[in-house]
Amino acid sequence: MRHAGLLCALIGGAALVVSAQDVRKIDVSRLGPRVGTVVPAFTLPDQHGKTRTLQSVMGPSGAMIVFYRSADWCPYCKTQLLDLQAQYDTLRKDGLGLAAISYDSQDILAAFSRQHGITFPLLSDVGSETITRYGILNTVAQEGLGPNRDDPAVIAQVKTYVSANGASERSLGIPFPGTFIVDRGGRVKARFFEDSYTVRNTVSSIRVKLNANVPVVATKVQTRQLDVTAYATDSAVAPGNRFSVVAQVTPHSGIHVYAPGASGYKVIELKIVPRPYIRARGVSYPPSEIYVFKPLNERVPTYRQPFTVVQDIVLDGQASTRTALRDQKSLTIGGALTYQACDDRLCYDPVTVPLSWTVGLKPIITAATARPATR
Repeated sequence: MRHAGLLCALIGGAALVVSAQDVRKIDVSRLGPRVGTVVPAFTLPDQHGKTRTLQSVMGPSGAMIVFYRSADWCPYCKTQLLDLQAQYDTLRKDGLGLAAISYDSQDILAAFSRQHGITFPLLSDVGSETITRYGILNTVAQEGLGPNRDDPAVIAQVKTYVSANGASERSLGIPFPGTFIVDRGGRVKARFFEDSYTVRNTVSSIRVKLNANVPVVATKVQTRQLDVTAYATDSAVAPGNRFSVVAQVTPHSGIHVYAPGASGYKVIELKIVPRPYIRARGVSYPPSEIYVFKPLNERVPTYRQPFTVVQDIVLDGQASTRTALRDQKSLTIGGALTYQACDDRLCYDPVTVPLSWTVGLKPIITAATARPATR
């Protein structure tokens, strides 16, 4: 079978044996090169048989290096690769090169590229040596086929990190899917990994976190104290996508609003209205500045200059959600921005600004990859 040799090597290699206790404690966010460290170099063939290295895929500002499971059988990966292709020119304008790495053979990558018009490098890491050197080999897949396969904790981890249908031989050698943004020296500037095999960050959501300009349709709201521009990073999303909804806030002249950490005031807060099929993940607020109110000798964190609040959203990727949303064309996400504003003389009552973001819905790519003809 295709991965029979890898199966024997993984199960038989004492250095790679992972206990059930280790699987329970796995923390994907800590795997692989961290921010500030240099990633391992690689030399791999692309879908056309051309040899690629880390330096050869660099753009003027560095590169986006994406690890994914398979362009052959993983629908979340196929959907991600099409998103990367759609954003390829934009990434190049950002100065970033792009390469995506999996354990797929060159023939499979060539077939997928022909079928879907992929023009950026898909690199073939047959044997998963590069994946292993990056420290992101999915050892949960190995554990799901090992002596602890019936341990409830292992079963639960397999469903999270490998497949709802359990581990199989083809899952041996896959990486934990994730993305590294590196500078021209190969040093990690940012990284994006997820706890579930069904979740993928969209390119636009990553670009917003890198402070790139994302051209989108936005809604503008004005209050007595500030202006808000609200938009979603993606015009359309697929099940399993992690995207962002954004509130750009501009305080009026002489106004400050209270930042997280301020005591005795209502700090600014972006909340999402719960609804089926979506999960609100981390919300990020930018660094604040200290405002000194001399009459009270008070020092509090505030925002006085324009700032941006980013809330990540995951559209559930499970089969039941895909079925439920099959006939829907769009999804509206409701939320609210609450804040308290002051000027140098007085403080105003807290204000809640209703917000909403509407995104189109697109299906994940489930079409089988046209297998290469047998020679």
